[in-house]
Amino acid sequence: MAAYADLGGLGTKQGPPARFVWTLPNLLPVLLPWLVVLALLALPSNRSPRAWWIWAPLIGLALLATGLEAAFAASIIDYFVPVVQAAVTASFGLATIWLLGASLARRGRALGIVLLAAAGAAVSLLGLVVSPAWDEMRIEVDFASEEFLYLLLVAVLCGLVYAGALNLTGWMCRKRFGSVRVSLRLLFWLWAMWIVALGLLGGVMELVFGDSFPWVALLMGPIALGLVSFALILPFLILSFTNSFYRERLKHLLRLPASASAPATPAPAPIAAPGPPP
Repeated sequence: MAAYADLGGLGTKQGPPARFVWTLPNLLPVLLPWLVVLALLALPSNRSPRAWWIWAPLIGLALLATGLEAAFAASIIDYFVPVVQAAVTASFGLATIWLLGASLARRGRALGIVLLAAAGAAVSLLGLVVSPAWDEMRIEVDFASEEFLYLLLVAVLCGLVYAGALNLTGWMCRKRFGSVRVSLRLLFWLWAMWIVALGLLGGVMELVFGDSFPWVALLMGPIALGLVSFALILPFLILSFTNSFYRERLKHLLRLPASASAPATPAPAPIAAPGPPP
């Protein structure tokens, strides 16, 4: 390595080059969330060629995040780069919810919401820990630290927001299922769930940790978080509306009754055998 510009007081430009050996960093931690999705595709309920279309929204959101990172890094608002990196890790949690929806929907409503939220939060948090945003946030991996507990609480609340909004959307769409109807009601319930989630977060911060919470954030925070949450889940909705496998999976997540999800096809009347000739 040699200098090609004036270094000022750091050294001479014509000094001897400093040599070092660059080694490729270990890519396994970065691939862990992708490997989790791959493992979920091996479940019996996901053994269908159409189930592999779950990669489409994941890759699409990853490419979008890469473009946004490049745009923010080249501007004066480069501090949004780790925010984009952290937000896109939620896509792995959403993929987990979609891939586990068939089995967890058979549980009770309350237990199903908790299990879906826990599964989505765990995979999202894993994606965050191995992402470049983790280094930017400078959070120590100390399970007893206050920063990590805050992060864990936010991840759990995010999972509860998605699981609760999907269940409430299904309750409102139990009589009629449609792409526009589901999308608009889901956007509304994401906004409403974030109001509740931020209120709970503020209460925990003040009552448990003794910190102050900016309650004025309840005015605009749920709107911004609701729009971001809907933008992240929108590719999965588009996949569900265009793919028959994930269309049924979405109906499982919405807990729609069988009569609303697929109308029964009447069985053909049996054809009587011809009798003997007279």
